[in-house]
Amino acid sequence: MKAEKMFDMTRELSTLLGMEPSRLRLEWISSSEGTRFAEVAREFTEQLRTLGPSSFKAAA
Repeated sequence: MKAEKMFDMTRELSTLLGMEPSRLRLEWISSSEGTRFAEVAREFTEQLRTLGPSSFKAAA
């Protein structure tokens, strides 16, 4: 799929620039899955908090 290809290219580019690949995430969620969207958003937000500030931002 086109979205997956673009995501993979973005992940490669961000890695080359020094950003941790775990700071990017692709999920397929239907518009009827509001609860799932909220769960994924909370989970990813917590993951980013655990990682702390991005070293990429500090280097820029």
